[in-house]
Amino acid sequence: MRTDEQIAEIKKHHSKPTQALNLLNQQKVDFLLDYYNSSKDVIEKNTGPKVLYIKPGEGIIDDILEKLVPIIGNFNVRSAHFFDVERPHVLHNDDSTDYPTSYKAITLPLYIDGKGIPRLVFFDQYFYHGPVKLFNGRKKETQTYYNTAITEYSDVENLSNNRMPDWIRQRLLTHLKDRWLEGLSVQDYFSWTIGSGIIFDSLQIHCASNFLDEGVKRKIGLSIFTTK
Repeated sequence: MRTDEQIAEIKKHHSKPTQALNLLNQQKVDFLLDYYNSSKDVIEKNTGPKVLYIKPGEGIIDDILEKLVPIIGNFNVRSAHFFDVERPHVLHNDDSTDYPTSYKAITLPLYIDGKGIPRLVFFDQYFYHGPVKLFNGRKKETQTYYNTAITEYSDVENLSNNRMPDWIRQRLLTHLKDRWLEGLSVQDYFSWTIGSGIIFDSLQIHCASNFLDEGVKRKIGLSIFTTK
């Protein structure tokens, strides 16, 4: 659990999620995809996604980090990895218990298999006490790779008393049970635009839209997680 002082320090740097278009040119996107597809170090998680961690000092994202400084200020990278998914991510934050001063997370869309438009959805709520996935009311044990599964939301900050609009549920969140969304409210969402960077507070609750509904079978992206 973080202390009140640590949480107060993190909150000083909160901001609404944003999207930097054309952060990567097509040449860089192709380079990153070639790097991922040619690697023998890809890991398949027990929850489905394939990931490839970028080792410190490899240098393949140094130019991206330089472009991020004018947008989010100075930062340190705590981790970065490719992710390759055929199912949409559920509700979660992007925390690490090893870093008390989590800052921004950056998602860089690189590839879509299909003609639909996946989206990344952000909620008004935050969780400050470690990496979690949110399954309000779930009774059976939930398998996770890293995040802790929480089945009640008493420690989730800024819970809402309003029911989420049906059009949002039906358009974006059909992979989530209604019970899981209780107390949550959508702040914003961004299209999965190749070459862009979607920038957000890493402790903010977020999830993918149900891209399977859009006719998308698979997507590949790159995540960068930072500390301040």
